Amino acid sequence: MSEAHDAIGALNLDYAIAIDEDRLEDWPGFFVEQCLYRIVGRRDYELGRPGSLLVCDSKGMLVDRVKAIRSVNVFEPHRYRHVLGPTKIVKEERARFETYTSYLVVRTTQNSPMVLFSAGSYRDEVVFEGGAPKLRARNVVLDSETIDTLLSLPI
Repeated sequence: MSEAHDAIGALNLDYAIAIDEDRLEDWPGFFVEQCLYRIVGRRDYELGRPGSLLVCDSKGMLVDRVKAIRSVNVFEPHRYRHVLGPTKIVKEERARFETYTSYLVVRTTQNSPMVLFSAGSYRDEVVFEGGAPKLRARNVVLDSETIDTLLSLPI
């Protein structure tokens, strides 16, 4: 495996751990300043439709999202647990990598059974800043056309 592949795999693991361990303030740090984070259904993604369940198009919007989760949004306390597949580099072009990673997210609440919250793939564009991989774009592509209304935390 290449050093870039290993570093991108570590980026994905650190990303999941930050969300799973409720370190949401770390989440924007996985992205470059001008970035894209969106959650989109598979059909819309494959057809190139712009419609998405959630879109943030800058690191500032990601920071605002975390602030809203912490202080404005009202929802049942819960946690995610990510299970990630290995990352595949789909395309490499001048230090820009397009990658594919399968994921499952289990949601846990205090008084309810655990549920499979989301399954899908990360379709990412990764670049290196200062020798470290960063997300320029993360498309969270959902396998299901429906998702629980409790979409508050990043996937």
